[in-house]
Amino acid sequence: MQTLLWIALVLFIIAIAAPRKFTYQLGAAGWVFFALNWAYQPVYYLAIDDYFNVLVCLLVAVFCGYVGYMMWTKADDLTLLITKAAAVGGVFYFSFAQFSSLSHVLIDAVATQTALLLNSFGVPAVQANWNVLTLNGVPVQFILACTGIESIALFLGVISCVAAPPRRKLAAFMVSVPTIYVLNILRDAFVLTATGNQWFGLPANSFYVSHDVIAKIGSLGALLLISYLVFLILPELLDMVVGVFDLLKGGVTRAS
Repeated sequence: MQTLLWIALVLFIIAIAAPRKFTYQLGAAGWVFFALNWAYQPVYYLAIDDYFNVLVCLLVAVFCGYVGYMMWTKADDLTLLITKAAAVGGVFYFSFAQFSSLSHVLIDAVATQTALLLNSFGVPAVQANWNVLTLNGVPVQFILACTGIESIALFLGVISCVAAPPRRKLAAFMVSVPTIYVLNILRDAFVLTATGNQWFGLPANSFYVSHDVIAKIGSLGALLLISYLVFLILPELLDMVVGVFDLLKGGVTRAS
């Protein structure tokens, strides 16, 4: 339910700005609503027999509820850092995911830039619609996931929440967010080229191999490398990651 989601995000934002004595109670309430939002998602996935995502949503709901509980009872800095990351990344991502006008603009921009990139190399890609590119008469539809918005939101959230000098945070931003966006354009261009030219057989099979196999492996490798570089620039993030593991074990440690 969108209402639960936005109540959670608003509470996160208020908690961050509120006086310290109210921060943890408001943040904990936000995590409860966030947990309820994720607990509701399996209704959709059960309808389409997607039991893997049912399990994922339930695990996320449990984690959110646990963070809320620890934030209420322990009032630890780590839970506040996680709340800041969730607020920034969540507002950024869900603004595009929930509002069609914003997602339309972003998808259109990515599709247009992908076509321009291919055209600059002599590949005759055509933008048939705001979210559809064609090559050799083979259409490929762009969706929000094709924009790399999830990874961008994740890095925006974690980079913004750590206590580090602005210069290093800016360096971490430049290494991650613009790089992810550019690499995503290259990924989309590769998928369209492979599909339209039928590099791996018929268009459907070429799309599967290029998008679901090669591009996903490449994206994972790129994210791991980007994460490594960000950790080098912001070692404070490693403290946060270690703290999250401690949180899951029931022992919250103070984050840097």
